[in-house]
Amino acid sequence: MLFRSLKEQLGNRLPKGVTALADEELEDLAEAVRAARRRQAKALADAGERALNKIPRVLRGPVRKAAGG
Repeated sequence: MLFRSLKEQLGNRLPKGVTALADEELEDLAEAVRAARRRQAKALADAGERALNKIPRVLRGPVRKAAGG
């Protein structure tokens, strides 16, 4: 279960050393990866908003729509 969760998070590429980890360590690693992904997603969203703020206000709606937001 924990290996599957980590494989899903890391794209089916687990380093060889992961098999040597205890269950508690695997849980910690899985949570650390989830937390890093959340921070990354927030940083990307914040960067997108900062970029939109550089665009003239009248164009922000259409640009946001074109960008899928």
